Order: sequence, then C-alpha cells, then structure tokens
Amino acid sequence: MSSENNLLILKLLLLMAFADKVYMEEEKELINEISEKLTIPDRKKQQIIEEVEQSKNITKECRETANKIINKEDREKTIELLSEMITKDKIVHQKELFAFQIIADEWGMYLEHE
Repeated sequence: MSSENNLLILKLLLLMAFADKVYMEEEKELINEISEKLTIPDRKKQQIIEEVEQSKNITKECRETANKIINKEDREKTIELLSEMITKDKIVHQKELFAFQIIADEWGMYLEHE
C-alpha cells in the first residue's frame, strides 16, 4: 500500500464513521489502531478528520475517494476495514450501510440480487 492510498483508506473509514453523524468512541479507537498500522501521523489523521467533519455530501465524497483507490488488494483490505468499522459500535446504521454499498458498487464488489 502506498502512503497516498493509506490516506485515502483512512478517509473512507472516517467518512463511514461520520455517515451517521456520530463519531463513537469505539470508532475512534479503531481509527487510531488503523492509523498506526498504516503509519499515518496524528497531525495528518486530525487533518483528515477535520476535512470529513466539514463534508457536506458524504455520498459524493465516498464515491470520489473510492475511485482514487485503484489497486485490487487495497480495495479488498479497505472493504474488510469498512465492514469492521460498521460493526464496531455494535449498532449497524442505515447510512453506514448505504455508504458501504456505494463504495462496493463503485469497485464492482456489490451484487444486488443473483
């Protein structure tokens, strides 16, 4: 994973965390863990958090950010992390699922019906 992709992955996770307008403590802990694994400095993480907090259109941001991640392995890892983020606070929010669906759909990883 490139450092640029790591920043994009973190941004997607934060967009997911803020999709329901509530940034839960469990989500913060997961973001901190993932930021460390991705070697993202605290100041950069804080900058992305502030950017996401100011976002007026989470759906559009999800699409645009997702489309910047091209590498298949990065996409697969991101999907795993996003699913973990959705369930971290033990409550699955509709807006989080919608954001997850948008990202999976952008990457051709979403099947509506078979």
